[in-house]
Amino acid sequence: SSNSGNRIYGTIVIELYPNEAPLHVDSFLTHIQNGAYNNTTFHRVIDGFVIQGGDINNAGGYAAIWYGYCNGQVATTCDTADWTIPSESDNGLTHGPGTLAMARSSNPDSGGSQFYIVPSHSTPSHLDGEYTVFGQVISGQEHVDAISEVEIGPGDEPVYEVRLVHASINE
Repeated sequence: SSNSGNRIYGTIVIELYPNEAPLHVDSFLTHIQNGAYNNTTFHRVIDGFVIQGGDINNAGGYAAIWYGYCNGQVATTCDTADWTIPSESDNGLTHGPGTLAMARSSNPDSGGSQFYIVPSHSTPSHLDGEYTVFGQVISGQEHVDAISEVEIGPGDEPVYEVRLVHASINE
């Protein structure tokens, strides 16, 4: 495409829910403060479902803080790259357009740094109570929707890189 060199920029503002998901918010904010999300990509995009990013080390990602879980299992010691967050999915928050939640493997306690955001034309209620919701888009949902509609190649990965340039905290 002749437009492949064009870059479209947008800002997505997300309200976090520290009361409902304190560990997830804590880890997410710590990664932001450490600059871990800067220049990461939305590497998995499924139109009508979710956009997923936050693989901070291109190896799956990990929690920013030690919570006593290693690869989803309770542990006393662990390599940093295997730190995970125990599930807070029973917090009563549900999935709808603009929901921010933590991605994970099949193990409920295996959340790390990867997150997903739900586009406007998706209501994945089957994820309710299974995946930890910890925030909500309050501005820039149109950018989430635009990302959800980009051209996709193998493995649900965008053909043209969708980059999270900079994440910051508004106090």
